[in-house]
Parts: sequence; C-alpha cells; structure tokens
Amino acid sequence: MNQKEKDEYIAEEFDKVAKGYDRSLIVKSYQRRTQILTIKRMQIKKGMNILDLGCGTGAGTIDIALKLKGTGKVIGLDLSGKMIEQARKKLTNIKYDNVKFKVGSAISLDYNNYFDYVFSTNAFHHFKDKGNIFLKVKKALKVQGVFIVQDICDDYFLMNVLDFMGKIGEKAHVGSTTSQKLKDLFLATDFLNIKVNRIKLNWFWGIMIGEGMK
Repeated sequence: MNQKEKDEYIAEEFDKVAKGYDRSLIVKSYQRRTQILTIKRMQIKKGMNILDLGCGTGAGTIDIALKLKGTGKVIGLDLSGKMIEQARKKLTNIKYDNVKFKVGSAISLDYNNYFDYVFSTNAFHHFKDKGNIFLKVKKALKVQGVFIVQDICDDYFLMNVLDFMGKIGEKAHVGSTTSQKLKDLFLATDFLNIKVNRIKLNWFWGIMIGEGMK
C-alpha cells in the first residue's frame, strides 16, 4: 500500500468514528491529558504561527488559539474530513478568528519558513513516511522554529505490545517507535537542541515528547 492509499484508508477509518470521538474514554482519560502536557512545553507568544499536525477534532488547536488571544495564525491539519467537521464546530464557542482547520496529509505540507511551532500529539503512529514528514516540517518552520512530537513510546513493554497489536488489528496504525528512533529522526534531518523525554503517565500508558529546533 503506497502513501496515498494509506492516507485514504486512515481518513476513512477516522471518518467512521469522528462524530462520537470527543466522548470516547481514550480521549477523556488519555489524549486530552497528553495534549495539555505537550502544549505546556511550548513557549507560546502572541503573534506566532502554529501548526497542529494530525489535529483530530481540534481540541489542542483551540487550546493554542486561546493562548494566542486572537493573534498570529493557528492551523489544524488532519486527513479525516469528518474529524475536521467536528473541529470546525468548536469554532462557534471561541471569539477569535485566527484558527483554520484544513483537510490534508502531513506529507503534502507545502509551507516555507512560516511556522514558529509545528506540533503533533497522538498521531505519529499513523504517519507512514516519517523521515520525509520531518523534512517537510523543517521546511515549513521559521529559523529557530520548533517541531514537537508526542506519541506512545515503544521503550515501555506495554506500549510495545500495543504497537504490535495495532499493526495486526488496526489498519490505521502504521507503527509507533522508541525514544532513540525518534531522536534519530531529528538528528537525520539536522534539527538542533534535540530533546526526547519519556513520561510514564500511569501503570499502562508510557509516552515520549520529542522536540528539535530548525
């Protein structure tokens, strides 16, 4: 299955669950918590341009928009049109117009020196061509812009098992990775000031948050 076919399949799978996605237990107990942890690491200032890569239903994107208080630009990008529909519904609840949600893939990014931050939460295991995505993101960042990736971490035994099961039973799951392999992706694309931290959320969930500067 090539990249385009994989992206189309992932979009179809998330289209099916989009309507009730925000009410799911995994979002309430895990994903929102990890989004908030990731955003806390970002030194957000008014006027910044920020991209949420694999934004889902847009909760993290909206968090950023609120911090920017109507300045700059926040873009949420996701493969699933139905997830983007749910994200756009959230815009009626905020007073700022600096947010835009778009349907699209990470590999099709076509920005140049535009973003102060690109961040991705709980989506990296759905990305197939991870190395090329890193290159696309680096091109999209301004000088000294930062790429932040949060995902499950295969350093933890249960996450390794989850990754294995996902590859068998969840067709939208491409594969998670270890903290070292995430660091290697940053190194291979010449990011600077690279940091990769592992975090044990509870007895089950083990995540990593990696970042690098252009």
